[in-house]
Amino acid sequence: MTASEIDTKGYQSLLSLKDNTAGDSFDLYYGLFMYNPNSIEELERLEEAFSSVKQLLFNRLHGVVRKELFKDTAPTPQNAEPPSLLPAPMLPDVIDVQSDTPKGT
Repeated sequence: MTASEIDTKGYQSLLSLKDNTAGDSFDLYYGLFMYNPNSIEELERLEEAFSSVKQLLFNRLHGVVRKELFKDTAPTPQNAEPPSLLPAPMLPDVIDVQSDTPKGT
């Protein structure tokens, strides 16, 4: 991680945190883990946050790639919606528009 011209305040804060903790020993983190009653909960929240960000990134990537792949594609029999696997509805030959029932019934 290095500073750049487009750093946000959050990224600058993250760089500062990295600089402050880069020399800390594993024993320090182990002690924080062992003696903080909320450590498991905090680790789970951190994992959920990373997972959420990862999912958002992949979802957006999927949209970009899909748009790029299909930008010049017009509907054709090859890429049209697949046919329905359900049978066609059974309709009477003639329907009375006024009552939605077959004529003559």
